[in-house]
Amino acid sequence: MMFIVTFILSCTLLYFSYTHTENYLKYNTEKFDRLTVDRKHYVVKNINKGVYLALLVLFASILVIPDIVWHNKWHNELIKHVASMYVSNDVVGLYMVKNLPTSTRLHHTACIILLMIAWSVDFQETNIGQLLVMYTYFSALSFPVNIYLGARLCYKKTKWLKNICKYVYLLSCLINWTIQLKMYIPSEYAMAYFGLILLIVVDDLILLKWLWF
Repeated sequence: MMFIVTFILSCTLLYFSYTHTENYLKYNTEKFDRLTVDRKHYVVKNINKGVYLALLVLFASILVIPDIVWHNKWHNELIKHVASMYVSNDVVGLYMVKNLPTSTRLHHTACIILLMIAWSVDFQETNIGQLLVMYTYFSALSFPVNIYLGARLCYKKTKWLKNICKYVYLLSCLINWTIQLKMYIPSEYAMAYFGLILLIVVDDLILLKWLWF
C-alpha cells in the first residue's frame, strides 16, 4: 500500500509547488502578473503538469516500458507508484483551479477512478490494467501540450510551440487509440473501462480541435 503514500506525498508536493511556480512566473514572464488568480492557477497547473509528466515519461521509458516491450514483464508496484504520481496532478488541479471546462473536469475525475482501479489490479494478468498502462504512457508523451497551455498566457511568442504540440498530440492520440483497440479483449469489465476512457477521449478531441482549428 506504499503507492497510496506516494500519491499523498505527490499531491502535497504539487500543492506547495504552486506558490514557488507562481513566484517564478511573476518575475520571469511578460504577462503572468496581470492574470486573475484563477488564470494564474490554470497556468501553474499546466506548466507543473507538463514538467512533471516529462519526468514521469523519462522514468517510465527507462524502468517500465522496456521490460513490457521486450519481456512482457509488468512491474506491479512500480507502475502503481508512477500512476499515483500521474493522477496526483489531476487531483491538485481540480482543487486549485475552480473554473476548469466541464470536459476537463470529467477527464480528471475519470483518471481518479481509473487510479483506484489501478491500485487493485494485477498488471501482469489483467487486460484492463495493461490497457491502462499504455493509455497513461502515451497520454503523458503529450506533455508539451500542457506546457503550451500555460505558456501561451504568459509569453507572446508561443506559436512555434503550438505548431509542435498539435503534431505531437495528434500522433500520441492516434498511436494510443490504435494500441487500445489492438490490445482490447472483450469483457464486461472492459466495457466499463472504455466508458471511463471515453470521457478522456472526448476531452482529447476537444483539445485537438482547438489546437488545429
